[in-house]
Amino acid sequence: MTPHPTQIERLPDAVGVQWSDGHQSKYSYQLLRQKCPCARCQSEKSDKNLLRLLPVDPLVKALTVVDIQLVGRYAIRLIWGDGHKTGIYTFEFLRSLQPSPTKTVPS
Repeated sequence: MTPHPTQIERLPDAVGVQWSDGHQSKYSYQLLRQKCPCARCQSEKSDKNLLRLLPVDPLVKALTVVDIQLVGRYAIRLIWGDGHKTGIYTFEFLRSLQPSPTKTVPS
């Protein structure tokens, strides 16, 4: 069975997720914004002639998430402080950003 979040928390600089398999993840706002899966952000990555949504340096440090909304039973939507809100982060996608650590087998 694929792990699913049992708790999602908005932290001052990250989103924390507690997974059903016991794994805990912490995703920085910078990482989540850089990996935004929305069509606009994805097209900007492939088209170098468009302006980037995520400027480098000063603004990156000022990124904030003002709300986290559940999308069905499969994803979350982040509402960013600058109004950006079209990215839907599936649980599978989030988990792929930070895979489970290697489990140690007791000897």
